[in-house]
This record gives sequence, structure tokens and C-alpha cells, in this order.
Amino acid sequence: MAEPNSTMQSAAGTRLNRRGRETRQRLLDIAIGTLAEGSGEPLSANRVARDAGVSWGTLKHQFGDIDGLWAAVLTEVTDRSGANSPEIWPPITGSIQERVSQMITAIWTILDTPEGRAVEALRAGLPNDQAERLSVFPLTTAAMAGYEDAWLRAFEYSLADLNLDPDKVHRVRHLIPMAIRGINNERRLSSAAEVAGARDCLVDAIAVYLQ
Repeated sequence: MAEPNSTMQSAAGTRLNRRGRETRQRLLDIAIGTLAEGSGEPLSANRVARDAGVSWGTLKHQFGDIDGLWAAVLTEVTDRSGANSPEIWPPITGSIQERVSQMITAIWTILDTPEGRAVEALRAGLPNDQAERLSVFPLTTAAMAGYEDAWLRAFEYSLADLNLDPDKVHRVRHLIPMAIRGINNERRLSSAAEVAGARDCLVDAIAVYLQ
């Protein structure tokens, strides 16, 4: 019987054996931890290789370059979240307000995990200019879009059985991650009561808008 992930390939297109897969996973785990740390250092594949105790050549064999590494990190984080696996999503019930609250709580919780902090560090480290970002980090940009889309599809799934204006749902699905990131930025600067109040207000406002 084939081992799990036995067809996984390196950036060079070669099939990874068990040791290669273990090395790849260790590099991903360390990359996520390094990004989540938020040490203020520039995004560095060399640091990931050093912390993993492997050479740059090993990292390059696995991921190709820094763009391939960050793209693989985003794919790993998306897989861990379960947001890209609709077959395991739980059935959704409750009022519009309750469902919006559940989605906002889910995103809020993710943002304070190592995986969530790693994604935010990557977002902050990528070029602000879209053309430059697409030119220098095409794989990472595509993987970031996939990560975002997985959560947006999860939000639409949570409302799918309700008779809502699809244009409003479409607008809100993009608003929620942006708004939650803004509130999250205040998490360490404002009181817990103020932050909780802002989240509650966001839930109320979105529920009213969708109704």
C-alpha cells in the first residue's frame, strides 16, 4: 500500500522519499514559527534553512526559491485551517446574526494562532505594489489569494441556505477579513472591552445590512 503523500514532489520535479517529506514538513513548521515570531527581521529563507539545520541547497531543492517556500507555507496553513475542505464543514444553523458572529469569531481566533500570525507577517512583508508583488512573488500571491478565497467561500457556505441578496453577501465576504484585521490591530492597543464592543458592533451592522 502506498504511503501517504508518497507522490509528493520537490520543486525540481523529483518524487520525495520519506526523509524528503519529513525534511519538507520540518522546513514548513519552522517557517511558520519564524514568521509568527514577528522578530522584526526581514523575511528570510536563509534563516529558515539555518534554523532547520539544512543547507540553502536543500531548501532550494524542496521549494525552488523564497517564492516557492512562502507559497508552500500558505498552502500548509490553508490545509491546517480546514477552510479549504468543504466536505468537513459543519452544518450551519441559527439566525443571520448568529452565523455572522460565528464566522467573525472563527477568523478572529485564527488571527491569534501561530498560523494566523505567520500569514499576517507574510502579508506585511510582501511588496505593496500589486504589479511588483505579482512579478517578484507570483506563487506566493496566488497562494495568498487561495487562502483568502477559502475563508470567503466558507462565509458564503454559512449563509447558503438563506434567501439573501447575493450582491450584499459578495460585498460582505470581502469586508469581514478587512474589518477584522483592523480590529485585530487594536487588540494590544485598546482595552478588551473596547475591542469586544467593536466586534459586536461589526456583527450587528453586517446582520442588519444582510437582512
